[in-house]
Amino acid sequence: MNPEVTGLPEVDWHVLETLAARLEQPGVSPGSLAEAEWRCLPAAVQCLTDQEDWPALLQLRRLFRPLMARDSAGAMPVFLELSESAAVAAEKLGDWKELAGILGAYGHNLHRQGFHARAAAVFERSAQLYQDLGESFEALKNRHMTALCYRALGQRLRARQVITRVLAETGPSNPWRSNPLQVLAWLEQDRGDLHSARALLDEAATLQRHTTGAEILLAGTLPDLGEVRGLLGDPAGAVACFRESLAILAGHERLYARLEARTREKWAELAWRQGDHAHALALLDEADDLIRGHGQYPDLMWRIEMVRGFVFLRRGDWRTAWHKLRSTLAYRRALGLSTRVFAQQLLSRLVRQTGLPR
Repeated sequence: MNPEVTGLPEVDWHVLETLAARLEQPGVSPGSLAEAEWRCLPAAVQCLTDQEDWPALLQLRRLFRPLMARDSAGAMPVFLELSESAAVAAEKLGDWKELAGILGAYGHNLHRQGFHARAAAVFERSAQLYQDLGESFEALKNRHMTALCYRALGQRLRARQVITRVLAETGPSNPWRSNPLQVLAWLEQDRGDLHSARALLDEAATLQRHTTGAEILLAGTLPDLGEVRGLLGDPAGAVACFRESLAILAGHERLYARLEARTREKWAELAWRQGDHAHALALLDEADDLIRGHGQYPDLMWRIEMVRGFVFLRRGDWRTAWHKLRSTLAYRRALGLSTRVFAQQLLSRLVRQTGLPR
């Protein structure tokens, strides 16, 4: 549609390209930009949608795709809106491969925020599209992500069935195998087998250490390994894992703020169990600060509030502990997560001494 004929505004691509280039600069994070600097992007999405300029919408998403793949930006409302509009555009154009890729990335961002039921449905459609296109490995990766969603929804058996099939289709020397190994480790921890969980996480970390370009994956595995080592009575080894993860992420200029916050939250849980309440609260405050300027991550916020509640409970501050528990449940309800499942997980994990719910 021609904007000169319709009277609709034109998109200033130069301004958009300048914004994208600036966000690629070291030390520049989405949270560091003023709101006014972002206005051009939602305006462009709305303009192109109104004009039904489907190719231009896909072009706009490609411009910001590198940034959207990082978890410090992917959950920002403007990028979620862009993903949704681009998915419509790809479907209108019948570009099924593009649609499958958009849906896969969108599913990741929904999952990171905690909208696991929606994410699972998106991953399932992406997997089917890839399967129909004959791209079996891409389909496998999306099926793997459904297991993470099912586990988060309390459907442990279903998650284990999916991840077992994924591992059966992945060779032992395939570096990508570290991803389903990590999920299987979570499931083993869920049922109380910490030694099995540690062995699986060690295997995943070894694959990642020997794979070029897998350092961000390693930075995500190390906090899990640290958590398990701490639960097995090795706090020094746990702290070493947390420190290594944060050292890796420090070299990426806050582009993975959610991962940093996740690491600090797990370290805080270790500090709480050791009775170091001041350090635990400091780590939780740092985690909170990290994610507030990088989109909405209620799935991580409920965990931060949960650990805060246990710290205050241990300190005898019942009123604040109760407030934090209510905040935890409020975040979970907003995500549509079951309070009953949470209570079951909490009781099971406390009895088995396998950490707090995830």
